[in-house]
Amino acid sequence: MRFAHPERDESLELALEDVFLLPDYFDGVSRLDVSLAPDDFRGGSQPIVSANMNAVTGKRMAETMARLGGLGVLPQDMRMETVERIVG
Repeated sequence: MRFAHPERDESLELALEDVFLLPDYFDGVSRLDVSLAPDDFRGGSQPIVSANMNAVTGKRMAETMARLGGLGVLPQDMRMETVERIVG
């Protein structure tokens, strides 16, 4: 990700609604050869992002995704007490 004004923007904490993503050239060798697996991962495949659905992402899924280098997206209609228990 590149900031338009790095001297000002890199210190900001941004949410998805705060950014506008633009397509750009890919600097890698191949788009098919992309791995986000951590160095200590034992193999296999894992999702990068879990769905923000109550039946999908809860405490266990969020912890597992974080351990494997992924992102567990908590549902927006989840009670704040539950979110605090999961994140805290």
